[in-house]
Amino acid sequence: MDKIVDLNKTVYDLVQEFPEVKDVLASLGFSKITSPMALKVMGRVMTIPKGAAMMGIPMETIIRAFASRGLTVKDAPPATESEQQAEIQSHAEKIKQLLKRLGAGEDFESVRKDFVTDFGQVSAHDIMKAEQSLIAEGEDPARIRKLCDLHSTLFHGRTEMEILSEEKRKQKAGLSQIPSGHPVDYFFHENTALTKELDLLSVLLFKGDKVRIIESLKTLKKVRVLYSKKEELLMTVLVRYDVTGPSEVMWGVDDEIRMDLSRILHRLTREEVSALKETIKAVITRMKEMIYKEEHILFPLCLSHFTDEEWVDVYRDLHEMGPAFIQEIPSWPHGDEVLSRRKASQNETEAIQDGTLSFSGDGVNSPAGTLTMAQMKSILSLLPLDITVIDEQEINRFYKNTDRVFSRPLSTLNRPTYDCHPPYIKPMVERMIRQFKEGSSDKQVRTFPKDGKMVTVTYAAMRDEKGNYLGTVEFIQESEQK
Repeated sequence: MDKIVDLNKTVYDLVQEFPEVKDVLASLGFSKITSPMALKVMGRVMTIPKGAAMMGIPMETIIRAFASRGLTVKDAPPATESEQQAEIQSHAEKIKQLLKRLGAGEDFESVRKDFVTDFGQVSAHDIMKAEQSLIAEGEDPARIRKLCDLHSTLFHGRTEMEILSEEKRKQKAGLSQIPSGHPVDYFFHENTALTKELDLLSVLLFKGDKVRIIESLKTLKKVRVLYSKKEELLMTVLVRYDVTGPSEVMWGVDDEIRMDLSRILHRLTREEVSALKETIKAVITRMKEMIYKEEHILFPLCLSHFTDEEWVDVYRDLHEMGPAFIQEIPSWPHGDEVLSRRKASQNETEAIQDGTLSFSGDGVNSPAGTLTMAQMKSILSLLPLDITVIDEQEINRFYKNTDRVFSRPLSTLNRPTYDCHPPYIKPMVERMIRQFKEGSSDKQVRTFPKDGKMVTVTYAAMRDEKGNYLGTVEFIQESEQK
Protein backbone atom coordinates (compact mmCIF):
# COMPACT_ATOMS: atom_id res chain seq x y z
CA MET A 1 0.00 0.00 0.00
CA ASP A 2 1.36 3.41 -0.99
CA LYS A 3 2.39 5.78 1.76
CA ILE A 4 0.79 9.13 0.84
CA VAL A 5 2.16 12.25 2.53
CA ASP A 6 -0.46 15.00 2.82
CA LEU A 7 1.34 18.35 2.92
CA ASN A 8 -1.70 19.99 4.52
CA LYS A 9 -1.15 17.98 7.72
CA THR A 10 1.17 19.19 10.47
CA VAL A 11 4.66 17.77 10.87
CA TYR A 12 3.58 16.19 14.17
CA ASP A 13 0.66 14.35 12.54
CA LEU A 14 2.81 13.14 9.65
CA VAL A 15 5.49 11.78 12.00
CA GLN A 16 2.80 9.93 13.96
CA GLU A 17 1.48 8.46 10.70
CA PHE A 18 4.88 7.75 9.10
CA PRO A 19 7.79 7.73 11.63
CA GLU A 20 10.33 7.74 8.78
CA VAL A 21 9.25 11.31 7.94
CA LYS A 22 11.26 12.48 10.96
CA ASP A 23 14.44 10.84 9.66
CA VAL A 24 13.98 12.30 6.18
CA LEU A 25 13.44 15.83 7.48
CA ALA A 26 16.34 15.56 9.94
CA SER A 27 18.68 14.49 7.11
CA LEU A 28 17.65 17.60 5.15
CA GLY A 29 18.53 20.02 7.97
CA PHE A 30 15.40 20.11 10.14
CA SER A 31 17.52 19.40 13.24
CA LYS A 32 14.86 20.51 15.74
CA ILE A 33 12.61 17.62 14.70
CA THR A 34 14.84 15.20 16.63
CA SER A 35 13.87 16.92 19.88
CA PRO A 36 10.71 15.30 21.33
CA MET A 37 9.69 18.58 22.94
CA ALA A 38 10.19 20.61 19.75
CA LEU A 39 8.21 18.03 17.78
CA LYS A 40 5.44 18.11 20.35
CA VAL A 41 5.23 21.91 20.57
CA MET A 42 6.25 23.28 17.18
CA GLY A 43 5.35 20.19 15.17
CA ARG A 44 1.68 20.64 16.03
CA VAL A 45 1.54 24.01 14.25
CA MET A 46 4.19 23.60 11.53
CA THR A 47 3.58 22.15 8.06
CA ILE A 48 6.36 20.89 5.77
CA PRO A 49 5.89 23.67 3.14
CA LYS A 50 6.03 26.32 5.87
CA GLY A 51 9.15 24.80 7.41
CA ALA A 52 10.78 24.47 3.99
CA ALA A 53 10.17 28.16 3.28
CA MET A 54 11.66 29.16 6.62
CA MET A 55 14.72 26.93 6.15
CA GLY A 56 15.20 27.86 2.49
CA ILE A 57 14.96 24.23 1.36
CA PRO A 58 13.36 23.68 -2.09
CA MET A 59 10.23 21.53 -2.00
CA GLU A 60 11.60 19.53 -4.94
CA THR A 61 14.46 18.37 -2.69
CA ILE A 62 12.04 17.25 0.01
CA ILE A 63 9.79 15.44 -2.49
CA ARG A 64 12.78 13.52 -3.92
CA ALA A 65 13.96 12.60 -0.42
CA PHE A 66 10.51 11.27 0.46
CA ALA A 67 10.38 9.26 -2.77
CA SER A 68 13.70 7.57 -1.90
CA ARG A 69 12.03 6.29 1.28
CA GLY A 70 8.88 5.11 -0.45
CA LEU A 71 6.78 8.16 0.47
CA THR A 72 4.60 9.84 -2.15
CA VAL A 73 3.53 13.46 -1.78
CA LYS A 74 -0.21 13.90 -2.22
CA ASP A 75 -0.22 17.55 -3.25
CA ALA A 76 1.05 18.70 -6.62
CA PRO A 77 4.68 19.83 -6.86
CA PRO A 78 5.36 23.52 -6.24
CA ALA A 79 5.57 26.13 -8.98
CA THR A 80 8.11 25.73 -11.78
CA GLU A 81 11.21 27.91 -11.93
CA SER A 82 9.64 30.16 -14.60
CA GLU A 83 6.51 30.61 -12.43
CA GLN A 84 8.67 31.47 -9.44
CA GLN A 85 10.58 34.06 -11.51
CA ALA A 86 7.32 35.65 -12.61
CA GLU A 87 6.25 35.88 -8.99
CA ILE A 88 9.50 37.66 -8.10
CA GLN A 89 8.89 40.23 -10.84
CA SER A 90 5.32 40.85 -9.71
CA HIS A 91 6.69 41.28 -6.17
CA ALA A 92 8.68 44.35 -7.25
CA GLU A 93 5.69 45.68 -9.21
CA LYS A 94 3.46 45.48 -6.12
CA ILE A 95 6.05 47.36 -4.06
CA LYS A 96 6.22 50.04 -6.75
CA GLN A 97 2.45 50.48 -6.60
CA LEU A 98 2.57 50.85 -2.82
CA LEU A 99 5.19 53.58 -3.10
CA LYS A 100 3.12 55.30 -5.79
CA ARG A 101 0.12 55.36 -3.46
CA LEU A 102 2.25 56.99 -0.78
CA GLY A 103 3.50 59.56 -3.25
CA ALA A 104 -0.09 60.37 -4.25
CA GLY A 105 -0.86 61.27 -0.64
CA GLU A 106 -2.88 58.19 0.37
CA ASP A 107 -3.23 57.56 4.10
CA PHE A 108 -0.08 55.85 5.36
CA GLU A 109 -1.82 53.30 7.58
CA SER A 110 -4.02 52.20 4.69
CA VAL A 111 -0.98 51.53 2.52
CA ARG A 112 0.93 49.79 5.28
CA LYS A 113 -2.03 47.52 6.02
CA ASP A 114 -2.01 46.28 2.43
CA PHE A 115 1.77 45.86 2.57
CA VAL A 116 1.66 43.73 5.73
CA THR A 117 -1.12 41.63 4.21
CA ASP A 118 0.76 40.92 0.97
CA PHE A 119 4.37 40.67 2.12
CA GLY A 120 5.98 38.71 4.92
CA GLN A 121 9.33 40.31 4.19
CA VAL A 122 10.93 42.38 1.44
CA SER A 123 14.51 42.70 0.25
CA ALA A 124 16.40 45.97 -0.06
CA HIS A 125 17.06 44.95 -3.67
CA ASP A 126 13.33 44.88 -4.42
CA ILE A 127 12.86 48.32 -2.84
CA MET A 128 15.66 49.67 -5.04
CA LYS A 129 14.15 48.10 -8.18
CA ALA A 130 10.74 49.61 -7.36
CA GLU A 131 12.15 53.11 -6.89
CA GLN A 132 14.27 52.86 -10.03
CA SER A 133 11.19 51.80 -11.97
CA LEU A 134 9.36 54.90 -10.72
CA ILE A 135 12.19 57.12 -11.96
CA ALA A 136 12.23 55.32 -15.33
CA GLU A 137 8.53 56.14 -15.65
CA GLY A 138 9.27 59.84 -15.24
CA GLU A 139 8.90 60.35 -11.49
CA ASP A 140 11.03 63.24 -10.16
CA PRO A 141 13.98 61.71 -8.20
CA ALA A 142 13.78 64.62 -5.74
CA ARG A 143 10.16 63.71 -5.01
CA ILE A 144 11.13 60.10 -4.33
CA ARG A 145 13.87 61.26 -1.96
CA LYS A 146 11.25 63.27 -0.05
CA LEU A 147 9.30 60.03 0.35
CA CYS A 148 12.36 58.32 1.83
CA ASP A 149 11.20 58.52 5.45
CA LEU A 150 7.76 57.24 4.54
CA HIS A 151 9.30 54.40 2.56
CA SER A 152 11.52 53.50 5.49
CA THR A 153 8.58 53.47 7.88
CA LEU A 154 6.50 51.42 5.46
CA PHE A 155 9.11 48.66 5.37
CA HIS A 156 10.10 49.12 9.02
CA GLY A 157 10.91 45.79 10.62
CA ARG A 158 10.56 43.82 7.37
CA THR A 159 13.75 44.51 5.38
CA GLU A 160 16.13 41.62 4.90
CA MET A 161 18.83 43.02 7.22
CA GLU A 162 16.35 43.55 10.04
CA ILE A 163 14.91 40.08 9.59
CA LEU A 164 18.40 38.62 9.41
CA SER A 165 19.22 40.18 12.79
CA GLU A 166 15.97 38.89 14.25
CA GLU A 167 16.55 35.41 12.82
CA LYS A 168 20.04 35.32 14.33
CA ARG A 169 18.57 36.08 17.75
CA LYS A 170 16.02 33.32 17.25
CA GLN A 171 18.74 30.86 16.28
CA LYS A 172 20.83 31.69 19.36
CA ALA A 173 17.77 31.17 21.55
CA GLY A 174 16.89 27.90 19.78
CA LEU A 175 13.66 29.40 18.42
CA SER A 176 14.46 29.57 14.71
CA GLN A 177 11.49 27.43 13.63
CA ILE A 178 8.76 29.54 15.21
CA PRO A 179 5.93 30.02 12.65
CA SER A 180 5.24 33.53 11.39
CA GLY A 181 2.55 35.17 13.52
CA HIS A 182 3.00 32.78 16.46
CA PRO A 183 2.94 34.74 19.77
CA VAL A 184 6.68 34.19 20.26
CA ASP A 185 7.29 35.52 16.75
CA TYR A 186 5.18 38.56 17.70
CA PHE A 187 7.28 39.22 20.81
CA PHE A 188 10.45 39.01 18.72
CA HIS A 189 9.08 41.69 16.38
CA GLU A 190 8.25 43.91 19.35
CA ASN A 191 11.71 43.39 20.82
CA THR A 192 13.31 44.29 17.50
CA ALA A 193 11.37 47.56 17.41
CA LEU A 194 12.10 48.22 21.10
CA THR A 195 15.82 47.68 20.53
CA LYS A 196 15.78 50.31 17.79
CA GLU A 197 14.15 52.80 20.16
CA LEU A 198 16.80 52.07 22.79
CA ASP A 199 19.60 52.53 20.24
CA LEU A 200 18.06 55.84 19.17
CA LEU A 201 17.97 57.01 22.78
CA SER A 202 21.66 56.14 23.13
CA VAL A 203 22.50 58.32 20.12
CA LEU A 204 20.41 61.21 21.42
CA LEU A 205 22.05 60.87 24.81
CA PHE A 206 25.48 61.18 23.19
CA LYS A 207 24.32 64.35 21.40
CA GLY A 208 22.70 65.75 24.56
CA ASP A 209 19.49 66.63 22.68
CA LYS A 210 17.16 67.12 25.66
CA VAL A 211 13.97 67.73 23.68
CA ARG A 212 14.33 64.58 21.61
CA ILE A 213 15.51 62.57 24.62
CA ILE A 214 12.25 63.43 26.37
CA GLU A 215 10.31 62.41 23.25
CA SER A 216 12.22 59.13 23.09
CA LEU A 217 11.59 58.37 26.76
CA LYS A 218 7.88 59.03 26.29
CA THR A 219 7.89 56.54 23.41
CA LEU A 220 9.71 54.00 25.57
CA LYS A 221 6.98 54.25 28.20
CA LYS A 222 4.89 52.15 25.82
CA VAL A 223 6.97 49.27 27.15
CA ARG A 224 4.36 49.00 29.91
CA VAL A 225 1.97 47.61 27.27
CA LEU A 226 4.55 45.09 26.09
CA TYR A 227 5.50 44.06 29.63
CA SER A 228 1.85 43.68 30.63
CA LYS A 229 1.28 41.24 27.77
CA LYS A 230 4.35 39.25 28.73
CA GLU A 231 3.32 39.13 32.39
CA GLU A 232 -0.41 38.49 32.03
CA LEU A 233 -0.32 36.18 29.01
CA LEU A 234 2.91 34.21 29.52
CA MET A 235 4.05 34.33 33.13
CA THR A 236 0.64 33.60 34.63
CA VAL A 237 0.28 30.49 32.46
CA LEU A 238 3.73 29.26 33.52
CA VAL A 239 2.54 29.46 37.13
CA ARG A 240 0.05 26.67 36.32
CA TYR A 241 3.06 24.46 35.62
CA ASP A 242 4.71 25.51 38.90
CA VAL A 243 7.24 27.62 36.99
CA THR A 244 7.16 30.69 39.23
CA GLY A 245 10.63 32.16 38.69
CA PRO A 246 9.72 34.55 35.85
CA SER A 247 6.70 35.99 37.66
CA GLU A 248 8.62 36.36 40.92
CA VAL A 249 11.78 37.89 39.46
CA MET A 250 11.23 39.28 35.95
CA TRP A 251 7.86 40.84 36.79
CA GLY A 252 9.49 42.79 39.60
CA VAL A 253 12.28 44.02 37.31
CA ASP A 254 9.66 45.09 34.77
CA ASP A 255 7.98 47.21 37.44
CA GLU A 256 11.30 48.81 38.37
CA ILE A 257 12.00 49.68 34.72
CA ARG A 258 8.56 51.24 34.36
CA MET A 259 9.11 53.32 37.48
CA ASP A 260 12.63 54.32 36.38
CA LEU A 261 11.30 55.68 33.08
CA SER A 262 8.65 57.73 34.90
CA ARG A 263 11.16 59.12 37.42
CA ILE A 264 13.66 60.06 34.71
CA LEU A 265 11.00 61.92 32.72
CA HIS A 266 9.87 63.76 35.83
CA ARG A 267 13.43 64.77 36.73
CA LEU A 268 14.20 65.96 33.20
CA THR A 269 11.63 68.73 33.63
CA ARG A 270 13.92 70.41 36.15
CA GLU A 271 17.40 68.91 35.63
CA GLU A 272 19.93 68.85 32.81
CA VAL A 273 20.68 65.78 30.71
CA SER A 274 24.24 65.61 32.04
CA ALA A 275 22.95 65.00 35.56
CA LEU A 276 20.87 62.01 34.40
CA LYS A 277 23.16 60.59 31.73
CA GLU A 278 24.34 57.58 33.74
CA THR A 279 20.83 56.90 35.04
CA ILE A 280 19.46 56.84 31.50
CA LYS A 281 22.31 54.58 30.35
CA ALA A 282 21.50 52.21 33.20
CA VAL A 283 17.83 51.88 32.26
CA ILE A 284 18.79 51.29 28.60
CA THR A 285 21.07 48.47 29.72
CA ARG A 286 18.39 46.95 31.96
CA MET A 287 15.83 46.99 29.16
CA LYS A 288 18.24 45.31 26.74
CA GLU A 289 19.10 42.72 29.36
CA MET A 290 15.40 42.04 29.80
CA ILE A 291 15.05 41.43 26.06
CA TYR A 292 17.88 38.89 26.28
CA LYS A 293 16.28 37.13 29.27
CA GLU A 294 12.94 36.94 27.51
CA GLU A 295 14.39 35.44 24.35
CA HIS A 296 16.77 32.99 26.05
CA ILE A 297 14.82 32.05 29.16
CA LEU A 298 11.15 33.03 29.18
CA PHE A 299 10.13 32.15 25.62
CA PRO A 300 11.89 28.73 25.57
CA LEU A 301 10.26 27.95 28.94
CA CYS A 302 6.86 28.79 27.53
CA LEU A 303 7.43 26.69 24.41
CA SER A 304 8.40 23.69 26.50
CA HIS A 305 5.22 23.87 28.63
CA PHE A 306 2.33 25.54 26.78
CA THR A 307 -0.21 23.46 24.88
CA ASP A 308 -1.43 24.50 21.45
CA GLU A 309 -4.73 25.63 23.02
CA GLU A 310 -2.84 27.88 25.43
CA TRP A 311 -0.83 29.45 22.61
CA VAL A 312 -4.05 30.17 20.75
CA ASP A 313 -5.39 31.83 23.93
CA VAL A 314 -2.27 34.02 24.05
CA TYR A 315 -2.68 34.92 20.37
CA ARG A 316 -6.32 35.87 20.89
CA ASP A 317 -5.52 38.12 23.85
CA LEU A 318 -2.60 39.81 22.08
CA HIS A 319 -5.13 41.38 19.74
CA GLU A 320 -7.33 42.43 22.64
CA MET A 321 -4.41 44.23 24.29
CA GLY A 322 -3.01 45.72 21.06
CA PRO A 323 0.58 46.29 19.82
CA ALA A 324 3.21 48.39 21.57
CA PHE A 325 6.14 49.35 19.30
CA ILE A 326 5.11 47.70 16.03
CA GLN A 327 2.30 48.86 13.76
CA GLU A 328 0.04 45.84 14.14
CA ILE A 329 0.03 42.29 15.44
CA PRO A 330 0.96 39.80 12.69
CA SER A 331 -1.56 37.17 11.67
CA TRP A 332 -1.07 33.54 12.73
CA PRO A 333 -3.15 31.41 10.31
CA HIS A 334 -3.33 28.43 12.66
CA GLY A 335 -4.52 30.64 15.52
CA ASP A 336 -7.13 32.31 13.32
CA GLU A 337 -8.44 28.91 12.23
CA VAL A 338 -8.80 27.62 15.80
CA LEU A 339 -10.46 30.85 16.97
CA SER A 340 -12.91 30.65 14.08
CA ARG A 341 -13.91 27.13 15.13
CA ARG A 342 -14.27 28.25 18.73
CA LYS A 343 -16.50 31.16 17.76
CA ALA A 344 -18.85 28.88 15.80
CA SER A 345 -19.06 26.53 18.79
CA GLN A 346 -19.62 29.44 21.20
CA ASN A 347 -22.55 30.76 19.14
CA GLU A 348 -24.21 27.36 19.32
CA THR A 349 -23.68 27.19 23.09
CA GLU A 350 -25.10 30.68 23.63
CA ALA A 351 -28.20 29.80 21.64
CA ILE A 352 -28.77 26.72 23.81
CA GLN A 353 -28.27 28.63 27.07
CA ASP A 354 -30.47 31.58 26.14
CA GLY A 355 -33.45 31.87 28.50
CA THR A 356 -35.19 34.08 31.05
CA LEU A 357 -34.02 35.28 34.47
CA SER A 358 -36.72 35.74 37.13
CA PHE A 359 -36.31 37.97 40.21
CA SER A 360 -38.77 37.85 43.11
CA GLY A 361 -37.48 40.81 45.12
CA ASP A 362 -39.22 44.05 46.06
CA GLY A 363 -37.42 46.16 43.46
CA VAL A 364 -35.68 48.23 46.17
CA ASN A 365 -33.57 45.92 48.26
CA SER A 366 -33.40 43.23 45.57
CA PRO A 367 -34.36 42.98 41.86
CA ALA A 368 -37.92 42.28 40.75
CA GLY A 369 -39.33 41.06 37.45
CA THR A 370 -37.93 39.11 34.50
CA LEU A 371 -35.18 39.61 31.94
CA THR A 372 -34.12 37.56 28.96
CA MET A 373 -30.46 36.60 28.71
CA ALA A 374 -30.18 38.86 25.66
CA GLN A 375 -31.51 41.81 27.68
CA MET A 376 -29.14 41.07 30.56
CA LYS A 377 -26.16 40.96 28.20
CA SER A 378 -27.20 44.27 26.66
CA ILE A 379 -27.61 45.92 30.09
CA LEU A 380 -24.16 44.76 31.18
CA SER A 381 -22.56 46.11 27.99
CA LEU A 382 -24.30 49.48 28.45
CA LEU A 383 -23.21 49.99 32.06
CA PRO A 384 -20.55 52.77 32.10
CA LEU A 385 -18.04 50.70 34.06
CA ASP A 386 -15.92 47.59 33.77
CA ILE A 387 -16.74 44.63 36.01
CA THR A 388 -14.80 41.61 37.26
CA VAL A 389 -16.27 38.90 39.49
CA ILE A 390 -14.13 36.63 41.69
CA ASP A 391 -15.96 33.69 43.27
CA GLU A 392 -15.69 32.46 46.86
CA GLN A 393 -12.76 30.20 45.85
CA GLU A 394 -10.76 33.21 44.56
CA ILE A 395 -11.25 32.19 40.92
CA ASN A 396 -11.92 34.79 38.21
CA ARG A 397 -15.37 33.81 36.90
CA PHE A 398 -16.69 36.78 34.95
CA TYR A 399 -15.73 40.10 33.49
CA LYS A 400 -17.01 42.68 31.08
CA ASN A 401 -14.44 45.15 29.85
CA THR A 402 -16.47 47.44 27.59
CA ASP A 403 -14.66 50.66 28.53
CA ARG A 404 -11.21 49.02 28.62
CA VAL A 405 -9.78 51.26 31.30
CA PHE A 406 -7.32 48.41 31.85
CA SER A 407 -6.60 45.46 29.59
CA ARG A 408 -8.35 42.27 30.65
CA PRO A 409 -7.19 39.14 28.77
CA LEU A 410 -9.89 36.51 28.29
CA SER A 411 -7.40 33.89 29.46
CA THR A 412 -7.68 35.23 33.02
CA LEU A 413 -11.11 33.59 33.30
CA ASN A 414 -11.34 30.45 35.46
CA ARG A 415 -7.91 31.08 36.92
CA PRO A 416 -6.88 31.98 40.49
CA THR A 417 -7.04 35.75 40.80
CA TYR A 418 -3.71 35.82 42.64
CA ASP A 419 -1.94 34.41 39.56
CA CYS A 420 -3.05 37.45 37.57
CA HIS A 421 -1.42 40.07 39.81
CA PRO A 422 2.23 41.15 40.14
CA PRO A 423 4.07 39.79 43.20
CA TYR A 424 4.00 43.06 45.14
CA ILE A 425 0.21 43.34 44.75
CA LYS A 426 -0.68 39.78 45.82
CA PRO A 427 -0.41 40.40 49.61
CA MET A 428 -2.80 43.37 49.36
CA VAL A 429 -5.34 41.35 47.33
CA GLU A 430 -5.09 38.42 49.76
CA ARG A 431 -5.62 40.73 52.75
CA MET A 432 -8.63 42.43 51.17
CA ILE A 433 -10.40 39.17 50.28
CA ARG A 434 -9.64 37.75 53.73
CA GLN A 435 -11.32 40.79 55.31
CA PHE A 436 -14.34 40.37 53.00
CA LYS A 437 -14.65 36.70 53.98
CA GLU A 438 -14.32 37.46 57.70
CA GLY A 439 -16.91 40.23 57.45
CA SER A 440 -14.58 42.89 58.84
CA SER A 441 -14.90 44.84 55.58
CA ASP A 442 -17.46 45.09 52.78
CA LYS A 443 -15.96 47.63 50.40
CA GLN A 444 -12.65 49.23 49.45
CA VAL A 445 -12.25 52.15 47.03
CA ARG A 446 -9.18 53.52 45.26
CA THR A 447 -9.06 56.66 43.09
CA PHE A 448 -6.04 57.74 41.04
CA PRO A 449 -5.15 59.63 37.84
CA LYS A 450 -4.49 57.79 34.58
CA ASP A 451 -3.83 59.32 31.16
CA GLY A 452 -5.41 62.64 32.07
CA LYS A 453 -8.51 61.10 33.68
CA MET A 454 -9.50 59.93 37.14
CA VAL A 455 -10.04 56.22 37.66
CA THR A 456 -12.12 54.87 40.53
CA VAL A 457 -11.76 51.19 41.42
CA THR A 458 -14.32 49.78 43.86
CA TYR A 459 -14.00 46.33 45.41
CA ALA A 460 -17.11 45.00 47.17
CA ALA A 461 -17.99 41.76 48.94
CA MET A 462 -20.95 39.90 47.41
CA ARG A 463 -23.26 38.28 49.98
CA ASP A 464 -26.54 36.40 49.89
CA GLU A 465 -29.64 37.32 51.93
CA LYS A 466 -28.18 35.56 54.98
CA GLY A 467 -24.88 37.41 54.71
CA ASN A 468 -22.87 34.46 53.42
CA TYR A 469 -19.85 35.46 51.32
CA LEU A 470 -20.35 34.76 47.59
CA GLY A 471 -17.22 36.38 46.20
CA THR A 472 -15.77 39.78 45.30
CA VAL A 473 -16.81 42.15 42.55
CA GLU A 474 -14.56 44.86 41.11
CA PHE A 475 -16.02 47.96 39.43
CA ILE A 476 -13.75 50.26 37.39
CA GLN A 477 -15.03 53.64 36.27
CA GLU A 478 -13.27 56.47 34.44
CA SER A 479 -14.19 60.14 34.78
CA GLU A 480 -12.82 63.51 33.67
CA GLN A 481 -9.98 64.76 35.88
CA LYS A 482 -10.87 67.80 37.97
